[in-house]
Amino acid sequence: MPSVLPSDVVRMIEVSFPWAMSVNPTQMAGYAEGPRIAAVVDLAERLPESTLRFTAAEYRDFLWALANLRHLARRLERGVNSAGGGWPWPPVENQNPVTRVWMLLRQCPDEGIESSTSGLEFLWDEDLRLSIRLDISSSEMALNNGQWKAATVLAGSALEALLLWSFTRNGSPQRRSAVQGARKKLDLSGNPYEWGLGKYIGMTLELGDISEQTAKQARLAQDFRNLIHPGREIRNQMRCDRGTAHAAFAALHLAIADLEKFAPDPASDEAPEI
Repeated sequence: MPSVLPSDVVRMIEVSFPWAMSVNPTQMAGYAEGPRIAAVVDLAERLPESTLRFTAAEYRDFLWALANLRHLARRLERGVNSAGGGWPWPPVENQNPVTRVWMLLRQCPDEGIESSTSGLEFLWDEDLRLSIRLDISSSEMALNNGQWKAATVLAGSALEALLLWSFTRNGSPQRRSAVQGARKKLDLSGNPYEWGLGKYIGMTLELGDISEQTAKQARLAQDFRNLIHPGREIRNQMRCDRGTAHAAFAALHLAIADLEKFAPDPASDEAPEI
């Protein structure tokens, strides 16, 4: 079943109830609006929880508005009008419930982070942590939906970003010396941001940031991570499947476990100042 996104509900409201974007109506809700109201409620209730970026008060208003709209749709479905020729819009804090839903969902992203996704607390950079967590969460959703290529490539992308962070982060003089020594031993030159996953695996293994078991699993995912490049899948006759997706996930989560174990505490001398 296709996923419903906040932007889908916002667009439906804008098409079906264009007045919701400007003012609150004073007129009654008519019989013909019943199906449109019901459709908005049905779509909104299918939104992934991970996309609902609300405060407690906003979440209360969201549920309140949906309950009001659900109640109104049932009244209209029965076809019994009030004396005024329809039914009043039940307000949410003096605001039309359709307008309130529209305002709340406009601020929500279409990409969400599942609650089960690792928090990556060892990452000090908030923007980097959010970016990698989004990739991990998107990969998990792709895996659950049987989208093997998306799951494989996104998990590989998150793995690559974590390993790159691991050896390029600021640290103590001893850490920087170890990084330079590892580069020399592995004969790695040039800009590390242009190396690719294979070299990141070698560097982090040499530095002791990941275990041999993690490096071995990461190498299994390495070639399939590269399928993000156009034409490589056809040229190399490689295809992603359930096995490649789970292999990439295994490598990613082994690396997360290693980095949680081996990364320095944010209060240590190796941690950069925030």
